[in-house]
Amino acid sequence: MDIQIEPKEALTGFLEILNVGKFRLDFLVTYESGSSYIRCLDFGIMSCGGTIKECIENIRESISIYLEDLSEGENLYKPALAKYWQMFYKLREESERQREKTLSAQQKKAIHESISTQSGLVLQYA
Repeated sequence: MDIQIEPKEALTGFLEILNVGKFRLDFLVTYESGSSYIRCLDFGIMSCGGTIKECIENIRESISIYLEDLSEGENLYKPALAKYWQMFYKLREESERQREKTLSAQQKKAIHESISTQSGLVLQYA
C-alpha cells in the first residue's frame, strides 16, 4: 500500500552552533497517514506533530539529538531522498509565483531597475 504524501510547506531556517557557525537548513512539511510531518532535508531526519507549529518544535529537539549523537569526523549532512527535495522545490517555486503575482507595478519596476544596475544585485551563497 502506497502512502499518500501531500506536500504542505517549504521552509528555510538557520541553525547557529557556537564556535562553529551558522548553517542554512531546508525543511519540508507534509501531511501523510493522518498526521503532519516535517523533514530536515539537509540532515535526512524527520519528526511529526498534530500541527505545523508542533512539528517545528519537535524537529528542533530531533536536530539537537542528531547533533549530540554525531560521531567525531562523521559527515554532518545526510540529505533526504530526492523525491522530498523535488517536493520542496516545487512548493518553493509555487510560492514564488504567488508572491510575484502580488507585487505592485511599482515594486516590479524597482526590482527590475535594481537588477539592471551593477551595484543593485548582490549575490549571496547559502
